[in-house]
Amino acid sequence: MKKSIGIILTLFLICSMLISGASALNVVTTMPNIWDVAQEIGKEKVTVIYVAPPTAVHISSDTIDAILQKNSDFISNADLFIGQGGGMDGTPITKVTEFRQTNFGKETNWRLINEVSTSAVPNATNVYDNPTSLIGYAQTIAYILKTADPANSDTYDANLAAYLKKISTVTTLTPAEKELLSDVPIICQFRIKNQAETWLGMHVITSYPSPDTVQAVVDDIHANPAKYLKIAEGAKCGKIFVIENIVAGQDIGKSIHEALADEKIPCERVIFLNLPKSADGIDSILEYYAYNKALITENINSKTQTQSPLAAIPIISALACAVLFHNRRN
Repeated sequence: MKKSIGIILTLFLICSMLISGASALNVVTTMPNIWDVAQEIGKEKVTVIYVAPPTAVHISSDTIDAILQKNSDFISNADLFIGQGGGMDGTPITKVTEFRQTNFGKETNWRLINEVSTSAVPNATNVYDNPTSLIGYAQTIAYILKTADPANSDTYDANLAAYLKKISTVTTLTPAEKELLSDVPIICQFRIKNQAETWLGMHVITSYPSPDTVQAVVDDIHANPAKYLKIAEGAKCGKIFVIENIVAGQDIGKSIHEALADEKIPCERVIFLNLPKSADGIDSILEYYAYNKALITENINSKTQTQSPLAAIPIISALACAVLFHNRRN
């Protein structure tokens, strides 16, 4: 009898271990950029959702409330909550915290990317808009996953290594691309500047963080049109690109483009992405990288802008996906 009980207990423990090992870590993230990287590193070991789509990241939105209600059971019982920190996702963090407290009486322990120290992760960063930063960003999220789920640490390390290799494959510019892009002069929204300079190597004339600074740029164009014309004519592409940020507001820099056009300065206005899910078919950080690059390279030799920037999204999305598919096959 005792032997039978011992066998039953042993089998019970084995089954418990198997069930525990098979269950995924349930992760709630604030934004799709965290969701993307957490999925890349977690793979089958995690189930991840995000609560703030690109249109609702910075503001209180009914969209976030609807997502919380739809995923209430998952959010109530999630194992890990990851946020960006630094004010970028303050609204979704507050909403999730209040939602869990109000509906389930539960406290929420957030792991914020910007709070991971460089003593824990030497390259720790909450920046992901250029390849070097994205490597540190992925390492930071991997660290958070490993500390929350140490039993699967080796798997996370292996997936991280594969993801870092993918980053290198997708983002390495050819010599021809480097030469082509380095000659492109741009005026851009300030959150675009880092990617434009650090990765794509374009020449940033100036950047604008707010409508107030947009007016200053407009005034300077009208006061010094010869300066901007010289820049445009000195570039091989023969024009200045005005680059918007779709999340910050796709029309903030429109008056800059209009000022250049009014002064007969050749120009092109395009809209960059800076989050996954901010355009149809763009589901990852690397896909939005490829999209942004293609948006410039495909428009460098165009004489005039024949369609609105957003009308080109399906075309550029297809090009970006084709690039990623080619890279994956090779």
